[in-house]
Amino acid sequence: MDAAHSSLELWPTRVSFFEAPVDWSLNRELANEAIKRADPLTLKGGQAAPERRVRGILEQSSAGQVLKAHLFACARSLLGQWAAYLDPDHCENRALVIAPGGFISTHKDSREGDLTCVHFLTGGGAGQPINSVGNPRFVIEDPSRYFDEGRLPFEPRHGYSVNPRPGLSVFFPSHIPHNQHPHAGSTPHVQVVANFRVNLPDDLEERLFD
Repeated sequence: MDAAHSSLELWPTRVSFFEAPVDWSLNRELANEAIKRADPLTLKGGQAAPERRVRGILEQSSAGQVLKAHLFACARSLLGQWAAYLDPDHCENRALVIAPGGFISTHKDSREGDLTCVHFLTGGGAGQPINSVGNPRFVIEDPSRYFDEGRLPFEPRHGYSVNPRPGLSVFFPSHIPHNQHPHAGSTPHVQVVANFRVNLPDDLEERLFD
């Protein structure tokens, strides 16, 4: 018997991008500050996670405060009518200094916030499509299943690749897994991670979906 058939590829989440000028001097200033403040072992490669983090980078200089205000403005624009619930006092942030050969394993930031932003201070992707393989390749993973579960032959491991470049900010829900492939450059790559809190009313889900 003939049967009608159709398929639809689904991944129900939203990833948003904001692009400041590539030549924004703030990016280089903050990158240099992060490299200066990072543990010296970071710059030699093979670093452990605590050594490459510079916590509170957005509160430690005037340049950091400017970027913090910029990222809050982007978050409010992204949330639209829900921006009223954005916590103005919560911005867990850190710079990540990634030495040549360094990488970031798959993880999620839901303990730190509800909305995650990765802002690239360095990267060679200027002029390239955002969704292309850059150095170091940043990947937002499909969160629909555990990574160790078996997959049928037609089920690839879906991920959205981002080509880093200075001034590019990537926003996504904090529960979405993400990772960074090994950095193949000769100098450290630096990015800022900022996590925001969205304090939604307890009865919002009932009002929206019931």
